[in-house]
Amino acid sequence: METSSRVNEGVKRIIKIEKFGQVDQALIDKVLDVMAETYERLGPPMTFSVSLRIFEKSIEGVSFFASHDASQERPTINVYADKILGLSGDVIVGGIRRQAAHSILHGSPEFYRIKLPSELRRAMVEYGLPEAFATKILYGVSMAAKEYAVTKFLISGDFIEDQLAYIKYLLEPVPEELVSWEIARASPFERIAYVVMTIRDMSCALPLAKDERFGGEIKAYMEKKIEHLPSNYKAKVRRIVNDLIPSFGSDLFRNIELLANAVVKELIDEELAFYKKTQQPV
Repeated sequence: METSSRVNEGVKRIIKIEKFGQVDQALIDKVLDVMAETYERLGPPMTFSVSLRIFEKSIEGVSFFASHDASQERPTINVYADKILGLSGDVIVGGIRRQAAHSILHGSPEFYRIKLPSELRRAMVEYGLPEAFATKILYGVSMAAKEYAVTKFLISGDFIEDQLAYIKYLLEPVPEELVSWEIARASPFERIAYVVMTIRDMSCALPLAKDERFGGEIKAYMEKKIEHLPSNYKAKVRRIVNDLIPSFGSDLFRNIELLANAVVKELIDEELAFYKKTQQPV
């Protein structure tokens, strides 16, 4: 595919581009430029090659405008043009850059085929949890650990402004999110899942919250993210986000296990111990 982007030939060779539908060439060039800048500063994708798939329209269930996956050997970055409409340039750049960073840090199947941690397996047995629910929780937990690592990595490369823009966008509550919480309140399982995904989003912001230049502003956004939650849930989220996640080391799988243990203790055990006494097992 011919492009007019500023991507050098070496970077072009590691990016395999696929286009689905009518996608503006300017968008393709912009995505390539962001990916190239990221790889040139932080290093190549883990497998030294990456698939870039740009879609005119997103498929059902897609919520973000860009995503990364490496469960099928080669890291793949998906970009959805219809989800980008109306977003600021810095938000778009920040989101795409995060996917490039994932391909560097998490660009192999081992990071997407994660075994259930022991405490989560124990909860499955104790509360009769469906495997689909446990897998959903593991997904949220693993993404929280990965997103925290990605933000730290990008900050180390001095990618600040677009990450600030993206994280403010991510943390800004939207009406659909508030409706989702009202629906989730009726079920302990949905409440747990909702809070885990909130922790995932807040983990992205945490490294920037530690920066004295704009930490106060980011902390305010983090509080805004949970202001609609009852006080007991706010306290749980704060304990996990402010006390546990900053202690993470360089071992991603250990971090996932630690976070899964905290989610079981703070959310699953407390929510479902009472539910188990009053309801039939699921």
